[in-house]
Formats: sequence, structure tokens, C-alpha cells
Amino acid sequence: MRHSDGLLRFLRTALVFSAILIEPMGAQQQEKSPNPPSKTQVVLLGTGNPFPDPDRSGPATAIVVNGSAYLVDFGPGVVRRAKAAAFDKGITALEPTNLTIAFATHLHSDHTVGYPDLIFTPWVMGRKVPLEVYGPKGIKAMTDHVLEAWQADIEERVSTETWQSPNYRYTYKVKVHEISPGVIYKDANVTVTAFLTKHVFPENYGYRFDTADRSVVISGDTTYSQSTIDACHGCDVLIHEATTLGFLAKRPDFQSYSAKYHTNTTQLAELASKAKPRLLVIYHASIVLRPALRPQASSPEELLKEVLSAYSGEVVVARDLDVY
Repeated sequence: MRHSDGLLRFLRTALVFSAILIEPMGAQQQEKSPNPPSKTQVVLLGTGNPFPDPDRSGPATAIVVNGSAYLVDFGPGVVRRAKAAAFDKGITALEPTNLTIAFATHLHSDHTVGYPDLIFTPWVMGRKVPLEVYGPKGIKAMTDHVLEAWQADIEERVSTETWQSPNYRYTYKVKVHEISPGVIYKDANVTVTAFLTKHVFPENYGYRFDTADRSVVISGDTTYSQSTIDACHGCDVLIHEATTLGFLAKRPDFQSYSAKYHTNTTQLAELASKAKPRLLVIYHASIVLRPALRPQASSPEELLKEVLSAYSGEVVVARDLDVY
């Protein structure tokens, strides 16, 4: 390896752990550049997996465009993470009452257990319109069951919380769209395209968001998939899951399942080399920040090292409330 190559890899590694993210860098450079800052922000509300890691909430990503928020997945902690982003980062689009549009990649619990929270907490806090949700077949039945489970709460609040707006009796409702591959949503800010991925359920989706200034692709849970490569195809940001080889070596019981339904770091490096994103963001990974929590898991440093051993592009390991 040439000295310059080694230096480049060192700088990329330092980028992850010093929290120098794209959005703050743009702010630092604003006085020197005539170009306006990006209008599209990617906010990692939750970067974890089913393991109850106190440092990582369940999968949830927000694409914020011109003051409007679009959620992908709603794992545990989604609404409180959104409030933290609004309060700590100044991203007012993520005030809970502004969370009105969401997309589900698939129906696993770690990606959807925050769904009742997303339906009801912003409603109780004064959301002005019903929530609108897009997802695979089964999301309608899940929605109906959630509303039925909380029916007593709905009736009690509508009848007793008289200070709420007259629309309060309607805005708990959810407009559900069960989707197919292709363009599934479009407004003045964004075009959202769904593509099939490979995971446990018959239907699992990744999403591509195209805005005036950026293209963002989110994989959801999936094994190596050509559809993800095609969806990115030089996109600005690719957010993708990964399982480390080190974790798999310590969990032989998980290896067969992971090979069928998830992407290991070697596969991710190959996928990213073909997809060619400007930035690869790794989330939903087999890592912990505190090793004592889960001795089998890898560290962020180990994850990054495995990917960079076969991938030469820009890559970061996501943390909750990172902004890109």
C-alpha cells in the first residue's frame, strides 16, 4: 500500500469517530463557498438491531427536505429520538407533531414496534392530520390491529380531552398504502421509489429518495441484492445494513440464517464497489459501543476495518442522531 493510500484510509477512519459529518462540514464551509448548503438532510434516528442496546434505538431514518420529514421504519424509540433531533440538533421538521409520512421496509418487530408510538404520541401532542404510511402487504392488517388494541384509549381521549382541536377525533387515523415496486410517492420535495430486496418476508422493500439536491437509498434488512445496486447507481448516500465476519465467527448458530437474509461486510464491500455511492453509511450492524453489553458483537472500528479491506470509497458507521 502506498503511503498516500494509508493516509486516506486513516482519515476516513478518523471521520467516523470524530463525528465530523457531512451536514456540519457544510456549515463550516459555508462562508468560503458560494453554493447554498444542502436542503436535504439524512438523520439517523435509530441505528440498532433487535438487541436492546441502550446506545442504539431501533431502525428509523428521517429524510428531511425543505422542512418536511419522511420516515423510513419505526423501531423502538422513534418518537423520542425524533424529539431529540428537534431539540438537540434544531431540526424542527422532526418535532413529533410534524411526523406525518412514513415508509416501512418490512414487518419485523425491530423495525415496527415503534408504530403505536408513531401513531398515538404525535396525535396526543396535537398532530393536525392523520399519519400516512406506505409499506408491504400486511401493513394494513398491522395498522388495523394497533388501532383496535388502543381503541379504549382513543375513545377515552376523544371524549375527555376537550382542549384538543375539533379534528382530534379524526387525526389518530392512519392512511395506509400497500405498495408495489416503482414510484410510490411524489410531492414538491421528493420522489420515492420502492424496490424489492431479499429478506425473510415475501415482500421486503428498500427505498430511493430523489430530491432537488441529493439521492438517498436505504436498504432495510437484506442480503446482497442486485436491486440495491441498481437503485443506488452512483447515489449520493447509501444506507445499508451489515454483519461483521467477527460476529459470525462467534455465532455459528446464526451463520445459516445470516447467509440467507443479511449482508456480511465482504458482501457489502462488493455491493458498494458496484453501486458507487458518494457516501456509504452502515447501520443495523452487529456492533456495540460497550463490549460488556454483548461480548460476541464487534466494535465500530472492527466493522469499518472489515469493509475498508475491500472497499475504497467513503464510508462511515452510523450512530443515533448522526446527521448527513
